[in-house]
This record gives sequence, structure tokens and C-alpha cells, in this order.
Amino acid sequence: MADFDDDLSASTARFQAFAAAKDEDLPAPWKMRAPRSKIGIMAVVVVIVAVIAAVAARLLLG
Repeated sequence: MADFDDDLSASTARFQAFAAAKDEDLPAPWKMRAPRSKIGIMAVVVVIVAVIAAVAARLLLG
């Protein structure tokens, strides 16, 4: 049982340090932009999956 930390203040201090940490390497999510080609590929994949799901549902439900 020595592996467990019973000191709640230490846990709180670790959380506060985590919450206060700022990672300046990554831009904010709303500032990131995906290339149009990636968006197009993703749209095609979503449509293909939807068509396959519709066909499978039609076959299973008759």
C-alpha cells in the first residue's frame, strides 16, 4: 500500500501545475486549417461509408 499517495495537497499541487502549464508549441484548434484536398478525401470517405451502411441495412432489413 506504500504506492498510494495519501497527501491530498500534493495531488492538488500537481493538478494546479498541470492546469497552469501552457504549451505554446501548438496553435489553438480554431486557428489550424486543413488543406482542401484532405477535406475532400474525408468527405468522400464519409459518403462511401454511408453508402455501404445504407446498402448493408437494406440487405439485412429486406
